Amino acid sequence: MPQTSNGVHYEERGSGPETIVLLPGLGCSLRCWSEVAPLLDGYRLVLMDLPGHAGSLHAPADGSSLGRIAGTVLDACDQLGLERFALVGLSFGGALSVRIALDRPGRVSAVMAFMPWNAGGTEAGDPVIEEFHASFRDVEAVTRAVGAMSLEPSRTTDVVHTMTSAVTEQFWRSWLGTGGGAYTSMFEELSGIAVPVCYVLGGRDTVAPQDKLIADVRAMPGGRLVLLSDAGHLAPYEAPEPVAREIREFLGRHANAPSPGTGSTPGSASGARPGR
Repeated sequence: MPQTSNGVHYEERGSGPETIVLLPGLGCSLRCWSEVAPLLDGYRLVLMDLPGHAGSLHAPADGSSLGRIAGTVLDACDQLGLERFALVGLSFGGALSVRIALDRPGRVSAVMAFMPWNAGGTEAGDPVIEEFHASFRDVEAVTRAVGAMSLEPSRTTDVVHTMTSAVTEQFWRSWLGTGGGAYTSMFEELSGIAVPVCYVLGGRDTVAPQDKLIADVRAMPGGRLVLLSDAGHLAPYEAPEPVAREIREFLGRHANAPSPGTGSTPGSASGARPGR
């Protein structure tokens, strides 16, 4: 199982002139992208387990700071010799991708965030987050929660497995606990993002708050929004074909485009279109 020296587990697939780093969601493993990766031929793909998850259990994983998690991922990218790459992330991995682009814009060619954690963070006392925090390693509670967000539970058993047996308590508590990373905001920084960003929302997503995600996109210069009307929160597991299609569409047009701060109007949600 290949790991960088800081403990990040990764898999490399395919080859091509452009590299995509694919980041899973909270409680997911890199298997999140297993059905999507074969549909992205022509790219060099680097699939990573999140710090504190699955094969990256021993990587530094301080969830009280999204920036620290981003630093762990960037260190892994350095060790793999990735000088410039696109980031594609699901949920937590989507927010992490935005954080990395804010911190290291010269390294990131584009960001595509599927059903991402909203940049403004969670409001104190959010009952869903508090319930997740209390359910650490509670198989019944986690199975019920994943079942509620999944459109096809038979295709998302990886989430249940990883969330109940392969996430460190340190990460779980530091991210979901009171004052943890889930409650912090990077919304005010979005107006300064210097790479093309696209959010993909699911029309059947019961987790990600669409109004807040739309506000995120409006705050980004040249921010783009796609709605996959039939997709849920765990779309890479359940709908790999449309997910891969949107990745190809966006990166093919924008990964090597000029900075969105050039000739674009901040606050616009350009390129918004329904899923096909």
